[in-house]
Amino acid sequence: MQQLYIQRFTMYAVTEVTNEQYKEPTGSRLVEVWESGLAKPPSVAIRSLHNVVNRYLRVTRPEAAEDISSGNVDIIVYLARHDNEEIFPQDIEQRFGVTRSTSCRVLGLMEQKGLIAREPVKRDARLKKIVLTNKSRHIAEVLRDNAKNMERILLEGLEDDQIRQFMHVLDVMQTNLVKTGLIGDESRYSSLEIQEQDFGESQVSQKPQVSQESQESCDGRNPHNRDSHDEYVSRILRMSQEMAIANNRR
Repeated sequence: MQQLYIQRFTMYAVTEVTNEQYKEPTGSRLVEVWESGLAKPPSVAIRSLHNVVNRYLRVTRPEAAEDISSGNVDIIVYLARHDNEEIFPQDIEQRFGVTRSTSCRVLGLMEQKGLIAREPVKRDARLKKIVLTNKSRHIAEVLRDNAKNMERILLEGLEDDQIRQFMHVLDVMQTNLVKTGLIGDESRYSSLEIQEQDFGESQVSQKPQVSQESQESCDGRNPHNRDSHDEYVSRILRMSQEMAIANNRR
């Protein structure tokens, strides 16, 4: 680890950095290093990697998904991952942190495009679940293949233990920020650590009861003729991480 710090810092150094200076690196000393410009601080490095991943996924986006907005892609991927569950508009609102009116508008446009359909639920015909069409199932499949290929490239040269430790570090960083209480309910931020023994069970989400009022508000087609314009924050990276976990178990 000591050698890694030295190597990392000397790549960006404007002055000579010696082993003696970083024999026992401390948090305060590292802050000085980052502030002096010798290396990127973790927050900047994470954002940089996130941007590179998104850029790669964008330039390698399959032709089948070329004309689909990022917001629509996110919903398609989410529905594909929960294909064996009943998904309602309320689930979309909670998953992506959007309002009811926004979800109604976006889902209505997706239905017009032939990307989703609404089917009645056997236990209550008044409720209509959201399902993928054959068109969007194909899009989800090619996106999944592209993301899996990207994940293989991203993790090339890393051992399983290194990946687990990296995910643990990310989880600690996220937890530190969430514990400040400044960014909302902690339940919104799931653990990033790899829990291999519980992986299968973790894919089944605990779904809340759907009220009739919530469902009826999205039954009709939305009259607004405009797209979502990327109102959702991309979830492709999270999907890719989960795929990597699945691949590591094989």
